[in-house]
Amino acid sequence: MKPETFEYAKWKGIGRPPVDHMAVYKAFLFKAVHDVPTTKEMIERLMLEPQSRRLCGWIWPEDVPCEAKFSEVNKEFSQMGFTDEWFGDFVKTFVGTEGRMSVCYDSAPVPVRAKAANRKRVLSELEPDQPEPGSRLEWQAGQDADTALEELPQDCDWGTKRDAHGKPRHWKGGKIHAAVTDDGIPVAIAYTSASLHDSQAMIPLMKKASERVPHIHDLADAAYDSETIRESSVEEGNQPIIDCNRRKADEAPKMTEAEREAYKARGNDERLFAHLLDAHGGRHVRVRDPKKVWQHLMYGVLVVVVEQTMRSAMLC
Repeated sequence: MKPETFEYAKWKGIGRPPVDHMAVYKAFLFKAVHDVPTTKEMIERLMLEPQSRRLCGWIWPEDVPCEAKFSEVNKEFSQMGFTDEWFGDFVKTFVGTEGRMSVCYDSAPVPVRAKAANRKRVLSELEPDQPEPGSRLEWQAGQDADTALEELPQDCDWGTKRDAHGKPRHWKGGKIHAAVTDDGIPVAIAYTSASLHDSQAMIPLMKKASERVPHIHDLADAAYDSETIRESSVEEGNQPIIDCNRRKADEAPKMTEAEREAYKARGNDERLFAHLLDAHGGRHVRVRDPKKVWQHLMYGVLVVVVEQTMRSAMLC
């Protein structure tokens, strides 16, 4: 972590001293590590567990802030957005030093307890010069990753995704998109509305992944079957291996034997989502604002990337 990030919260000698923002950040990481469902339960554990409390930075139980203060400081974290910068620095330092064979892309549903956005009202409020939804991939090809990600919708709405058995699953909330290496380490993360198609987030994630971790193959399933995505992957210096959509089966190029063998590396993204959602807070999203939801998920992502990096280092 970078302590200088919290210089804005240092006491200036006027008024009541602010809470230790670094300690609050560590407390939210503690919440993600132990998959604590609520902030209230996290505070109770910190008060009862001296070792956990001291690891965060508080000596006495009365030093732990109240639930409202945790919410206030977490809102500042989500608005400042430095967590993704820390995540990127960690990936470049500990993962990007060695090239990877492949990076695979996928998404997973994130249920959120918020009111679903009115799609018709949102579409009516679009600016006249805003690009058509169908041309977003072409626009993203000429944009940098951060700009493309900022333009993706994040409002809570309804989404549909088919499970492993081909049955549609409906949920209200958002969707987390990830780029994952062949040894299960996430290198780029995005959060969008549930209704956004998976392919709309791949190009910016692909650009971030290529910047952070040198690799050879970009792996994706048939949902990402697009010539624009393939061309963007080649421009980044990688080889796209994307399954063809059944509707384009006659037109799409067939995979070679080597590509089919490399495509078998897919699946680490599913294990990442299962680990993040089931063990590090992904099933306990209690906030509603999209930025807060993203911040909540990023606490778990930081925990997962450290775990997977250590596991990968021990297996080498």
